[in-house]
Amino acid sequence: MAEERSVGELLDELFGFESVAKRQTALEQYDRGELLCKARSRELLGVIEGVEAAERAARESAVRAVDGYVRRVEFDSLARARKQIGVVGPLQMERRYAAFLRMEDKAELLARLEQTLAFIEVKLRANTANRVRAAYDAAGALVLQGAARLSNVHVVDAVPLDADLLCTQLEQLRCAADTTDLAGMITATFESELSATGPRDAGGFAGDVAGDVALERELANVRGAAQRSRLAAQAYRAERAARVAGSTVEPVSLPESARVACETGCDAGELSELLAQVKKSFETYRCVVADGGLFRAFGTGSLHGICRGSSYFDYDDRFDEDVLVGEYDGATRHNVRREVAIPELVDEASADGGDSLEVAVARMREFNGRRYDGVLDEDPARHVNAFWYGLKKLGQYCEAAVRVDERAWDCFIDKVQFAYDEPVGRLATQMDDKQVAAFVAAVNALGAAEQGPDPVGGHHENRY
Repeated sequence: MAEERSVGELLDELFGFESVAKRQTALEQYDRGELLCKARSRELLGVIEGVEAAERAARESAVRAVDGYVRRVEFDSLARARKQIGVVGPLQMERRYAAFLRMEDKAELLARLEQTLAFIEVKLRANTANRVRAAYDAAGALVLQGAARLSNVHVVDAVPLDADLLCTQLEQLRCAADTTDLAGMITATFESELSATGPRDAGGFAGDVAGDVALERELANVRGAAQRSRLAAQAYRAERAARVAGSTVEPVSLPESARVACETGCDAGELSELLAQVKKSFETYRCVVADGGLFRAFGTGSLHGICRGSSYFDYDDRFDEDVLVGEYDGATRHNVRREVAIPELVDEASADGGDSLEVAVARMREFNGRRYDGVLDEDPARHVNAFWYGLKKLGQYCEAAVRVDERAWDCFIDKVQFAYDEPVGRLATQMDDKQVAAFVAAVNALGAAEQGPDPVGGHHENRY
């Protein structure tokens, strides 16, 4: 036994402990100290993250409002510039076709198709490369003018706080740290508050119930220091919000007006010929629809007019077996998306973009060589398919008649947004919630006041 005790004592001396009891006490002290350190880090990080989250939310809200306003100004400027220069807006064939699918009267469908062909004819005649370039130049100047109205938005007054409380909290914050970094101020205030309450180190806890009581007291001190640091940060933000009241946004590094390259993308003679062939095909299409109604209006595979119903097996004693019973629920109502592409009713080349302009013209001539025999025609769908093929290709090459370097325009808009985003974000982080909400509302109201109907048909796209 003596030898065993001697071995235990030697091991205790080797590891720096006089007894197993002291070893256990040291472990308990270490655990309590570790808990206290983690609590300090957690509470301090919670205060800092809360403040940073509030500033980030304010910045994102204000920047999002400004970006949305710049985009609305862009759309309005493009529309106004088109009207001034005499440029026709985008065709947007996908929206038109979706509208065609929702129509339930063949007369209305034929009238709208005729208007679409007239629109394309005017567009091909009006939209030259020089005119489109001039429209972009005018639109760029209008964008800069419209964005400049953001400087008319002023930051409103901040929410007032109790003056005595404000002074007390600010004094604590400034005494703790001589810095403009809010996170640094919070950290210094937190440490100062803990020092004032006499925090213990890891070895300052007893190894019994008294140690647990001391730990609870220190954890309460940590939570109190965090709360006082939070109040001090709120006071500092309130004072900062009061200082920025009345401020306006001053942009940085505004770009020059956009220089968008525009060039002719398609042969004008070929486009005119394709239009003529599509018009000729439309006359045949008109006869097919007049004879067969909307059920024949959209070509092979169309679901237009398909009836809706259900079926099930039921026993029929007349036949002494189950028979299939169908129930008719009425015609299918059209549930069409906002934009629908014209389907490929005629096989095209596998190359990107399908048939070329020259091939499309040749194929339409071939299709128009087929005679329509009225209600006795063996395959009226081929005439319908030919018309939709021609209209699809006409829309495709009409939009490509003037090739526009839209990357230059998009880059210009991005630079305008950035010129306002940076100062707006910096200003928003200094506002309180009331000021941010008022700023966003003012920007949105400014956009609503400036926004008007598109004078060239309500289309908001860059393409011509």
